[in-house]
Amino acid sequence: MRVGIMGGTFDPIHVGHLIAASDVHSALSLDQVIFMPAGQPWQKAQHSVSPSAHRFEMVQRAVAHDERFVASNLEILRDGPTYAIDTVRQLLDENPGIEIFWIVGTDALAGIPTWREWEEFVSLVTVVSVNRESVSDAAVPFAHTFVQMPLVRISASDVRRRFHDGFETRYLVPDAVRDYVNEQGLYRE
Repeated sequence: MRVGIMGGTFDPIHVGHLIAASDVHSALSLDQVIFMPAGQPWQKAQHSVSPSAHRFEMVQRAVAHDERFVASNLEILRDGPTYAIDTVRQLLDENPGIEIFWIVGTDALAGIPTWREWEEFVSLVTVVSVNRESVSDAAVPFAHTFVQMPLVRISASDVRRRFHDGFETRYLVPDAVRDYVNEQGLYRE
């Protein structure tokens, strides 16, 4: 089984994430893309992050009507900081024969060598980058696959700011996510 993993904070999930997953799914003939919100994202230890229950609920709502996508709380259920290598090991142990395609934006691609046990990580998965910002391949010391997607200039921080300031977020996040954020009063403070 060929499975894409779209990890991240998803605070909140937005259409850029969904477009990337859709394009990678099609380009690489994946069976499924799993959206996996980080439980305790170690890269954001110095930043305020919404509770994992809210982030997981937003992801579930965003992917609910697309049979290619599924939400997983695997990283949320694990104690301690969230590391991709731990997730990959668990997925491989629980699903023998699975082929994992780890999806990142090109902005995150160059940062993979800072990840815990990154060399083993890139040996166990196919790293797939989607264009988000330009990054030189010379800065990336491992093999990866590139998938071109429409350039979507949306960031979760901008979406949070729009919710906070009361600006329109329609077409930036799925309607179900927008409704949930408004129902829960997220990003208002």
